Amino acid sequence: MNKYKLLIILCFFLFTLCLPRVTATIKDLNLLGKVIVLDAGHGGPDQGASSGQIIEKDLNLILVKKLEKELTSRGAIVYLTRENDDDLSTTIVNRKRNDLYNRAKYINDISPNMYISLHLNSTTSPSWRGLQIFYTTQNKENKKIASTITDYLNQHFSNIREIKKDNTYYMYKFIKTPGVLIEAGFISNPSDNYLLRQEDYQNKLIVLITNAIEKYYQKD
Repeated sequence: MNKYKLLIILCFFLFTLCLPRVTATIKDLNLLGKVIVLDAGHGGPDQGASSGQIIEKDLNLILVKKLEKELTSRGAIVYLTRENDDDLSTTIVNRKRNDLYNRAKYINDISPNMYISLHLNSTTSPSWRGLQIFYTTQNKENKKIASTITDYLNQHFSNIREIKKDNTYYMYKFIKTPGVLIEAGFISNPSDNYLLRQEDYQNKLIVLITNAIEKYYQKD
């Protein structure tokens, strides 16, 4: 009988040792139940901007897959508009516009809690630099998301630009659910171009964006 009591006590002791780890894991799932769609800009025949070693469509997808992994690790359910080097167009005529329309439709059909569309910026002037978030007035939460992420990133990076309202983008005019467009940097700027090619910078950026998304949902 004493042997059984000893075994029960030992099992209980081992269980209590494991309990804090289980609790900590649950507490880390701050995005549990949130559905997020990630849109890697461009793809297929549309390579987007390019500069030096960077082709926009490729780096967009790399960053989106890193973000998918980080969001999933915190409990979110994540969908990607594209997982490979392709687009969503179903026509040859007006392929670009059809691709953008289908991305918006894909997001609306899922009706997520949030979407994040990720692109890279480029301009003829190499002096322009910095990550910038664009939002539309299609959903009242869009500006709040843009502000929350921007304010958080500003605490950790020096190359963060002010948020910008823009209702002219074709794709985002159709999306009903909350979300924003993140232009992760100007690949036409030597400093941004260098940083965006560094895996350490990419990983830090992804973690901070995820932290900011968590912060946005803390208001719930």
